[in-house]
This record gives sequence, structure tokens and C-alpha cells, in this order.
Amino acid sequence: MKKVVLIVTGECERTGLVPSLQRYFPSAEFTRPLFLDSFTSSRLKLTEGPRSRPRQVDRLAAAMVAATDPGRTGERPDLVIAVDDVELPNVDQVDVVASQVREAVKQHLASHPWPSARRQEQVTQRLREHCSFHLLCPMLEAYFYGEPSALTRAGAQRPSSVDGRALDVEDFITHDPPFLEPVDKAKYWATPDRQRHPKRYLQFLCDPEGDEQNPSPTRYRETQGGVKALRELDWSGALSEEAHARLARSLFADLAAALEVDNPFPGTCHAATSAHGSGAVLRNL
Repeated sequence: MKKVVLIVTGECERTGLVPSLQRYFPSAEFTRPLFLDSFTSSRLKLTEGPRSRPRQVDRLAAAMVAATDPGRTGERPDLVIAVDDVELPNVDQVDVVASQVREAVKQHLASHPWPSARRQEQVTQRLREHCSFHLLCPMLEAYFYGEPSALTRAGAQRPSSVDGRALDVEDFITHDPPFLEPVDKAKYWATPDRQRHPKRYLQFLCDPEGDEQNPSPTRYRETQGGVKALRELDWSGALSEEAHARLARSLFADLAAALEVDNPFPGTCHAATSAHGSGAVLRNL
């Protein structure tokens, strides 16, 4: 049984992503995910060098290298996959997000005090064969809209106007008038970017009143409703169209290839996270 290590940046993913993927890849042994801070909450810059990157990117790169090749005392996994959200500030520049990770890994390999050049090359080659970085877009909750029951498990109190089987959820947008109309008092989900924000819309579906001072018992919580939605998520809804959800599709394709099993969702993968070739630093970057 092949061993898979996930590195995640969200509380929901920390508990729910392993059982969610295990349903589609039952032959794999998924270990308890490693958890790191996300680096995509602010807009990233397309520049090289450690000063141009958030520190979280370099920490992620170091964790990916350490998990892929833990040294003589650790057990080497067959696959390490780091997963982060694109987030709205970077939704138009997925290639920049991927580039930040690629450069951080290259920098870590170049600056680490390896005992020998041979050892450095061994780790470098192992990363190319056994480590990947993937993105969910714009965030995990977008994929819940492909399965109405997932929204119910998350705590939704009203139906969604978004049909995640027709809409490419990685290009999420809602036109639900009650959600978008101007509000007469503060509501925590009523942010200026909410039309394209799947988590804000889910917060509305769970708690339409949105009263920050008097939290509703049905309020959306990642570690509760989010985990329930993700653990049993029917990914086929969001991935029903072969040209949709290309970033999530890249994740499934990469897992299937590494585990040498059939890909449950063949189709078009995203170029930024499915690249291969002599210049690759990771399996897919």
C-alpha cells in the first residue's frame, strides 16, 4: 500500500481532506496531514528572490522537502502533496502562485547545507518524482456547490442559487439577490467581494441574518459543517464537465498517476499545476 502525506493550510482540510480523497483512492495509506499557514491571502508578486515571497512560502517549501525525504531516521512516503487555496486576490494569476512555490523549493535546495553534492541531487530527484503542489480555487468551499447535499451538511438553511454542475466552480459567482442587495446593518458575510466568494455565500446560506453580535447556532464553521461537507463530498458534481475545475482535476490526476490507479475524473488539467519536463522542480511544477 502506497503512503501519501498531505500538507494543508486550512482547518477544514486538516480533518476532512484525507477521508474525502480516501473514498476515491482506497488503496492508498493517507497519513495525518501536516498543517502550515497559507500564503495566498494577499496578492503575490511575480518576482524572484526570497524577499519577494511571503515567509509562509519558504516554510512550505522546507516542509515539502523534509516530508519527501525525511533522512535516514524517517520513512519515505510514496507521495507528498501540499494543497493551498488560490484565494480571490490571486484568482487571476494561478501561475504566479505556482511560480512562488517553485522558486521557494529551488532556493531551499540551493541554500540548504547538504553533506555532499550527491546528496543534494538525490533529494532534488526525489522531489521531482514524489512531491507535488496543488491549488483549490478560489477556495475549498467552491467545490461544495457541485453537490447540494454537501451544502446541507455544511449547515445551509436555504437553497443555493449556484448550480455547481453547470457552473465551473473554480470561476465561482452568484447572482442571489438577497445575498447581494445592500444591507441595512452590519453582516459579517457582507464583504465587498462576496459575489465571487464561495465561503461568504455559504455563510449567508447558513446564517442569512449574519449578526456578528448574536451568532446563530447554524453559523458556518469550517471545523464542523465544513468537515462534514468535505468528508463525504461527491466531487463528481464539480468535476462533471471535463473542462471544468481544472485545478482540482490536476490533483486527482496526479494522485491517480502516482498511485498507478485509474483516474476517477479524467479531463483537462490546469497547465500551472500539471507541467512536466526537464525543468520541473516537483512532479507537477
